[in-house]
Amino acid sequence: MPSPVFRPTILEVRTVTGTGGGPEKTILLGTRWLKARGWPIHIVYLHPPADTAFEVICNRARELDVPLIDFEDRGPLDFRTIRRLFRLVRKLGHVIWHGHDYKADALGWFLHRVHPMTLLSTVHGWGVYAPRVHFYHFIHKLCLRGFDRVVCVSPSLREECIRAGIPPSICEMLPNGVDCEEFAPPSSREDAKRRLGLPASCPVVGYVGRLSAEKDLGTLLRGLARLMENGVAVHALIVGDGPVMDELLNTIRQFSLEQHVSLVGHAPDPRPYYAAMDVFILPSLREGLPNVLLEAMAMAVPVVTTPVGGIPQLIRDGETGTLIPPGDDRALAEAVKQLVTDRSRAVALGENARQHVKTHYGFDRRMERLEQILEGLFNRPAFPVRPGV
Repeated sequence: MPSPVFRPTILEVRTVTGTGGGPEKTILLGTRWLKARGWPIHIVYLHPPADTAFEVICNRARELDVPLIDFEDRGPLDFRTIRRLFRLVRKLGHVIWHGHDYKADALGWFLHRVHPMTLLSTVHGWGVYAPRVHFYHFIHKLCLRGFDRVVCVSPSLREECIRAGIPPSICEMLPNGVDCEEFAPPSSREDAKRRLGLPASCPVVGYVGRLSAEKDLGTLLRGLARLMENGVAVHALIVGDGPVMDELLNTIRQFSLEQHVSLVGHAPDPRPYYAAMDVFILPSLREGLPNVLLEAMAMAVPVVTTPVGGIPQLIRDGETGTLIPPGDDRALAEAVKQLVTDRSRAVALGENARQHVKTHYGFDRRMERLEQILEGLFNRPAFPVRPGV
């Protein structure tokens, strides 16, 4: 009888506040996929104490039947978190540590000094720079030089990693993916609008994602105000939560948009909202490769977005979407106006977008490549300990 195949345990490690963001979809669904393929795997989330919104992630993990370990984390120097993680990796033995943010990667790099592990990181993006965050990003890139493999979700992130001194030989480009069967176009957008209590005849534009500074939702609202001034009536759905909620409320009041914007909050299942949208808008200042853009495109929603991060590799302007300059509310308003007034063009863009992601950004395709990377890592000789960096 052949001996069973040995596989190390994968730890998917992530620091999060509230309901998280796009990486949560990749982590949770990816864990389910790898678990079904026989990999021993656990998700480890570090989150602030008394963060009640984190329960949304716990509920999603239970729905998907994936193992989740949560540690309360009280800041950069919480040695209790380090001790708990050390006890966990020592108990598990051979581990592939898969970090998904700067703190998870820094902790992995530190712990492998005392407990040899294979280190893998997925770089999802670095957001908008601020002085303290810039320092964290600097430390993150230093740590990544000592990793075994660094997965980047866009070519621009891979280039940024290489510029930061991370060896090109360990940097792998692997874009995010979407399940195009799960995210399928609705049979009727008008019916989808009615189910949300919206007039079927009113064009609906929308955003799904974290409400944070780098998403530049102020530009979306200013563009919406321009549309209203020009006599183009639309209704906007903003789906998500995050730290700029109060700022958005103030902007909505400033432009008297209360009757034209619905702040939905976090939605565990965003598909009913995509289904009602005539245009999806993502006016980001920085991105990796946004899951929400893939989801909207899979549901054949025409998209208006900015050419930042990995988006230019995903969107062919005028063919699979519309690209506008970051921060340009005038261009945003004009792009949306063209799509809501020329439905045949909007439908064509949406259909092209869906076909593009089906062909190039399927979730199974992504996970099969990630599994190849994992197999390559654990098949190397005896989990070597790297020299210091």
